[in-house]
Amino acid sequence: MVNNNAELGKIIVDGKGMTVYRFNKDSAWPMKTGCLGACLDTWKPVKAVDTTKVAGLDAAKVTSFKRPDGTKQAAFDCWLLYTFTGDKKPGDINGQGVKGTWFAVTDKGKKAGQ
Repeated sequence: MVNNNAELGKIIVDGKGMTVYRFNKDSAWPMKTGCLGACLDTWKPVKAVDTTKVAGLDAAKVTSFKRPDGTKQAAFDCWLLYTFTGDKKPGDINGQGVKGTWFAVTDKGKKAGQ
C-alpha cells in the first residue's frame, strides 16, 4: 500500500501501515541482500506478498526474493523491502536515512527524500 507522508511524500507501507525501507548495500540487479546476521535483528524482511492484494502500486513491479535461509522476501522494482524495529506505530519513519544507507521507498521505487 501507499501512505502519503507529510515529510517524504508517497511512500510504501506494509499491510499494517508500517513504513518499508530499502538498503543501499543490497543489489537490485542481480537481486542480492547485504542485510545478514545482526542486521536482521533491527531490519526485518517484508514477507513476500500476494500481488493481487497490492494497492496503490504497480503490481507488476512487486516480486519476491529467496533469502539465504530459504524464506521469501518482498521486493519492489527489484529492491528488497524491510521494516525497521525502531518504528513503533504506523506512519513512523525513524529508519529514514539511518547510517546513510536505509531509506523509505517511494511509490515509484526510489529512495524517499533523495
